[in-house]
Amino acid sequence: MIMQGDGKGQGRGRPRWWWQVLLVLALGLHPALAPAADGASSTTGTLRLGGDANYPPYHFRNARGEADGFDIDLAQAVAADLGLDLVVELGDWAETLERLDRGELDAVPMFWSAERGRRFLFSEPILLRHHALFGHYETPAVASLDALAGGRVAVQDAGLAWEALRDLDRPDVSIVGLDNEGDTLQLVASGGADYALVPTGIGYDAIRRSDLHGLVALSPPLLERKYVYAIRRGRPDLVPLVNGALERLGRSGVQNELYVQWIGSPVMRGSGDAAADAAARTDWRTTDLAGAALLLAGLALLAWRRRPARPGPAVAATRGHGAPADAALVAGLREAIADGSLGFALQPRIDLRSGHWIGAELLARWEHPRLGTLDPDTFVPAAEQAGTIGEMTLYLVRHGLEHSRDWPDTGHPLHISINVSANDLADAQLVDAIIEASAGSRIGLMLEITETEVMREPEHVASALPRLRACGIRISVDDFGAGHSSLVNLRRLAPDELKIDRSFVQPLLESRSDQAIVRASIDLGHELGARVAAEGVEDDATRAWLLDAGCDAAQGFGIARPLPPGEFVALLRSCHGVKPASIPGEHFVNARLLQ
Repeated sequence: MIMQGDGKGQGRGRPRWWWQVLLVLALGLHPALAPAADGASSTTGTLRLGGDANYPPYHFRNARGEADGFDIDLAQAVAADLGLDLVVELGDWAETLERLDRGELDAVPMFWSAERGRRFLFSEPILLRHHALFGHYETPAVASLDALAGGRVAVQDAGLAWEALRDLDRPDVSIVGLDNEGDTLQLVASGGADYALVPTGIGYDAIRRSDLHGLVALSPPLLERKYVYAIRRGRPDLVPLVNGALERLGRSGVQNELYVQWIGSPVMRGSGDAAADAAARTDWRTTDLAGAALLLAGLALLAWRRRPARPGPAVAATRGHGAPADAALVAGLREAIADGSLGFALQPRIDLRSGHWIGAELLARWEHPRLGTLDPDTFVPAAEQAGTIGEMTLYLVRHGLEHSRDWPDTGHPLHISINVSANDLADAQLVDAIIEASAGSRIGLMLEITETEVMREPEHVASALPRLRACGIRISVDDFGAGHSSLVNLRRLAPDELKIDRSFVQPLLESRSDQAIVRASIDLGHELGARVAAEGVEDDATRAWLLDAGCDAAQGFGIARPLPPGEFVALLRSCHGVKPASIPGEHFVNARLLQ
């Protein structure tokens, strides 16, 4: 159970025995943790957790003065898994770090940094998160911390952002240190600072909670860091125990459920007032949830109306619907994977605010010996039906990451995006192989989950997500609005990005209904703490409309056509975010040429 703190912080007073019962039934019994050899923890079988009293939605005191948040519930699950009582002590952040140094606390959830690594031990990552610079709409966007052109930046004292700006050592940048993240945004809203550098999810949550109209993220993701348990150096025995508990909670889906509940949900809990909480949840269900449900229903209806006509038998046979053609096509695809002749092109992606290239989507291309150049729409459905899609996905991940080693350092974070079926992520061996392939990559990997089929094993998919995120792999929901998008799947996936389908983007300028749907999709993505990208951008006017609507990123022929890998590298080296005057036509390259 969570026990009361010693006055410097406070935990929930009520026992949470039901968590322990559920975890015992689901995970089995685990031995209780022995007390520390140095006797610093006076209660046998106790895990003493510290944190900030004002750091929602991760850890904070709610309206009743009780410890609440994602970190609190996860620590409670960890303690229950280990057979321990949890004592939570929240207070001033700088003092919390000092108390962990002195051995008065066992663990504190925080972002990893090299400086903190000299003071504390660390668990395996809980999450991978990033910061952003927030400011008024009219304040100039900033592509990176190095690009700050002076100004006042509000940060939390002794926080990761404070460390980063201090290490930046820029005399023209004034660091304004405050007690908590929420105060930094309030200061920007009142004109006392130009930017607030805060974790992205916390920034959006504070803007929503405090109704800070006019504030928006003005940078791409910054300071990407692992979020971990820092453990005092006197308790090295605690590190493998916590890691083991986190692994079991990840496999069982408990950790992901808590993530969705606290961070990946459009509304954050925890006012501490039971009646107010109930009213807020009811109000949200009748407004935001209803609006989201109507949005998704509208997306499904429009997708149904715009569905292509069913192809005739002759066409279907070439698209994987005729058994003889399927067998030949799949056999040829397997041979292309084996000999490395399956190729790909790269569709450049741009950050709409800064104009910088942020990476590319990998598009499979196959030069069939008899049928000529084939697009994915031709052979991917056959691969899915034949169970070859996982093999093809891993091939493309490996070759795409191998090629990305040649990408130059542009001074901005770059990602390669690769499509993967949601059902592929239910394959634990495939997930392991993707994680192994991405290890040590300088370029980030984003998996664009396509929902060409209904998700068959959602619990297995959910268990894969924390493992992928812990290794720095981001999740995007591709073709949002045109597949099997639903509130349930959004909660399960808790995506880092929503990618609006081209069928809503291309007619934007002439369709008020599409404009309403795209604006609602952008708002929904931001409420989920996700960036929003648009595909199918074919002209500057559409690009300008999306920027004005708050869309974060875009791709399409109006920005850059798909390029052979070598030409994409040349684009990064020469343009650095400036749209080229002319872009070559669509090409492909054989992956074996890269070997």
